[in-house]
This record gives sequence, structure tokens and C-alpha cells, in this order.
Amino acid sequence: MKVFISMKIKLKHIAIVVFLLFSAHSCTKTPVNPEPIDNVPVNQTINLALPIYEYMNNMGSHLFLDGGVKGIVLVHGFDDAYYAFDRTCSYQPKSSCARLELDSTAFQFRCGSSTDTGFVKCCDSRFSFEGDLMQGPASFGLRHYQVFKQGNLLNIQN
Repeated sequence: MKVFISMKIKLKHIAIVVFLLFSAHSCTKTPVNPEPIDNVPVNQTINLALPIYEYMNNMGSHLFLDGGVKGIVLVHGFDDAYYAFDRTCSYQPKSSCARLELDSTAFQFRCGSSTDTGFVKCCDSRFSFEGDLMQGPASFGLRHYQVFKQGNLLNIQN
């Protein structure tokens, strides 16, 4: 009987330890960007019927717009969907050089700026044509904005 009670107490202690381990593990949070991109109001409309924007009807086209934190990138993806995201790199977005440029050879966005002498990188981060992270040091994709299409009008907003 003594052995049975002693074994029951040990099992109870083991169960408590296992419960505490699982509880501690379940408290881990989803990673949060330590330096998020500022949230600024965005509400722009692009008329695809206007000659200046007509080329955006072609899949694989992109357009840099004013707005957002460091500008907005509007993309007509190869899946025929429109994407808009902030032109700010998600790695150290407060850095003055953390701005996106298109690498047209790879159809990827990279962090840095184009100059008369070539591209000057800010970091090695690269993002897909749809704004998803492809290479770090960034650990998050780009800040996306919603794009609604109604006829020839694209409305970009957050």
C-alpha cells in the first residue's frame, strides 16, 4: 500500500512538471517586428484608363507612388492580382536608406537606392514581386495595403 501511495505521489509530481512545461511552451508569442513600419493613412485611387497608368493593365508591371511612409509600390502580379505595399524595407525601417528599388533582372525588390553610378544597397533584404520576404536580414515581409478594383479604378487603402 505504501508503495502504491508513493508511486501515486511521484506520478502526480511528474504530471505537474509536464503540465508546467507545456504551459510555458504555449506562452511563446508570435514573433513581432521589433521595429515596425509606421502606420500612416493611405487612400489613393488610380484610374487605369488614363494614359499615364494604362501600362499597369499588363501583368508584371509596377508603379512607384507617393504616400505611405517612404512611398507605395503598386504591382500587377503575374497572377493578375494587384498588390500594394509600403516602399519601406521591413529591416530597420527608420534608417534613411531603407527604401525599396526593383531589381528588374530578378523581378524582386531590394533594399537600397539607385544612383547614377549603380545600385547602392542598404541591407541584403530581398522581397518578392508580391512583397513577401525572400532573403534577410529582414525577418518580415513588407507592409501591405489593400487594393480594390472596380472597373478601371484601383483604390489603395489601409
